[in-house]
Formats: sequence, C-alpha cells, structure tokens
Amino acid sequence: MAPGERTDAELVSLAQDGDVEAFAEIVRRHERRLRLVLVRILDDSRDVEEAVQDAFVQAWSNLDRYRGEAAVFTWLYRIGVNAALARARRKQHDVVDVAVLEAEGAAHVPRDVLPEPAAEADDERARVLAALAALPFDYREAVVLRDLAGLSNDDVAAALDVTLAAAKSRIHRGRLQLRALLEPEEER
Repeated sequence: MAPGERTDAELVSLAQDGDVEAFAEIVRRHERRLRLVLVRILDDSRDVEEAVQDAFVQAWSNLDRYRGEAAVFTWLYRIGVNAALARARRKQHDVVDVAVLEAEGAAHVPRDVLPEPAAEADDERARVLAALAALPFDYREAVVLRDLAGLSNDDVAAALDVTLAAAKSRIHRGRLQLRALLEPEEER
C-alpha cells in the first residue's frame, strides 16, 4: 500500500458513512480479482459481468452488515460467489463430456473477460481451464478460491460459509479430481 493510501477497513468505514468515493475505491481494488474468480466459476462472460455487478450492488446495499470479522476481500468474494451460484442455478447446464472439453480446448471460457487473451492460446493453460470447468461446482469454487485467488483455507471456509474441515475437504477432493482429469491417458 502506498504511503497515505487508506486501508480497506478505513474505506469501508467511510463508505458506511455514505462516502461513495470510498466505496468506488473498494470496487477499483477488488473488481479485477473478483472477476478472475467468477470467470472460472461461470461459463458465460455476460453472467460474469452481471455477477460482478450484482456483488458490488449487494455489497453497497449491505455495508451496514460488514463487521470486519473477515477481510473485505473475503466478504466480497462470498457475495460474488453467492451471485455466481444464483446465476448458475438459474441456468440449465448440460453435462459435457470431458473429452469434448479437451477437444474444444477452452473455447467455452469467455476470452473477453480474461486479462491476458494471448495467454489463453497456451494449450496447457487451456487444458487446465477445461479440466477445472469439468469439476463439480462445489469443488471448483473451493479450488478456484484457494489456488487461483490465493485465499487461505480459513478464508475459503468463510467465503463459502462452510466449516474449515469442509473447505479443506472440498479443496482436497477438487485437486484430486483435477489431477485425474489432467493426467495423460497413458498414465491412467
């Protein structure tokens, strides 16, 4: 943090008092990371954009509920994941064969919301993203929050509103399934 820059806690306090600019700074700080997590949870770029917007609208509306028990970042992720879950539940997703996903690469991953479209051309990255998308939703969101967003196990548990043991279990099982999906066929 730059000298003189306000902490997230200070910004939240100001925003709770009605300072719109303080909340705008919270959005600027956390929007990109929230989008990066949600793009790996949701399949459609429009859903990602709407879930991100919904998350910040809900955060603004519920600022009075934020008590500082979790980091602002964790609180926003919980709201974002809830918004993503609501969108995912509203859509009927067909079951997709993993072989089809691998054959298509990461074509289903919305490229226009990723920060580095050139990196998506990398076959290995596309294969990992396709395998990640094939995980059951509970495992996918836990792995995304832990391994891609860099949250601690405690923060993952808080973001998912589950016990620490449940969060660790989802992360572990998700990683095992991800590893199995990524193993070359000759090793299976």
